[in-house]
Amino acid sequence: MSFRDRIKNWNIIGHTKIWFSISLSLIIIGLAAIGYNWVKFGSPLNLGIDFKGGSIITLACSEQPDSQKIRDIVASIGYKDAIVQEAQGNKVIIKINATNVPPDDITKIVNEADKLYKVNKDQTQITSIAPVIGSELMKNGAIALLLSLLFVLFYISLRFEFKIALATVLALFHDIIVTLGMLALFRIEINAPFIGAFLTIITYSVEDTVVVMDRIREKLKFKLRESFRELVNKSITEVWVRSMNTSITTFFSSLALVIFGGSALRDFSMTLLFGLLSGTYSSIYIASPLLVLFRGETLSEEIAKKESVVKVVEEAPKTETHPESNVEPALESHDEPKSAKESKQKSKKKNKSSKKRK
Repeated sequence: MSFRDRIKNWNIIGHTKIWFSISLSLIIIGLAAIGYNWVKFGSPLNLGIDFKGGSIITLACSEQPDSQKIRDIVASIGYKDAIVQEAQGNKVIIKINATNVPPDDITKIVNEADKLYKVNKDQTQITSIAPVIGSELMKNGAIALLLSLLFVLFYISLRFEFKIALATVLALFHDIIVTLGMLALFRIEINAPFIGAFLTIITYSVEDTVVVMDRIREKLKFKLRESFRELVNKSITEVWVRSMNTSITTFFSSLALVIFGGSALRDFSMTLLFGLLSGTYSSIYIASPLLVLFRGETLSEEIAKKESVVKVVEEAPKTETHPESNVEPALESHDEPKSAKESKQKSKKKNKSSKKRK
């Protein structure tokens, strides 16, 4: 038996409690990490400079600088959490989580970098981001995420039905909570690209969930004696390989960005990676069982319905062989020849009368 044939025999819906328990455990771990960060660091997540404010120093060098060496220089001055990113044109961007960096510290950074890479001091740029701008960015990002969820709920309600849309949106909430929990657990810094990463996660999760829901809708058109629970389970097993192939391909792409993308892309790629894993899991093991809970029947009701269907099927042949139903066709079969004989006799009499007249 091939692997695909084995998948068709899986009872995914029958183990709903296990899938929900796994998700609940991840959510609890994430919420615990968020609470710990809030108590210890004063913020539930490791907010970056784009959200809580800070200073950005851009240095233009005569040759391509090494970000690690620049990071060591900044850390030796006292800013160990600074982010250093290489940019085009032999430039390096230094992000410091402090709105007011003393001029002496800036001078030290520029002079130490100048010893290694000959900094063009005339092109040095210093930008300060106020916390007000960061809070406004966070507010606009939250509004964007909320509107995207509402549009998803509206579209899928029109395309399918409200219960399918509700299960899809709840699966999206699951992905968001799990991803935020993992970001808090690993203390991954969150900056402006975080909003784009979350919108990408929502898009991917919805696309993966819609594939499963569309297969369920197709099978509902040709539903026979199988229960809704069995129909959903069969739909999941048919698209399981397709979903996993797509997810594995995207997973390796995100993993390559995490490993080889450097510090500039690592936080963004980690957010994508967590959301990708959570979205793949929720589209199969969360959204579909939720749909069964919303629309399906309990196991006892399904068994009772199957038993009633079996009784009807077994009693159907007995009603067809009722004695009264056999009498009428026989009478009709006898009546038909009599009517045929009478019509023949009448036609013969007419022929004889016509001959006499002649």
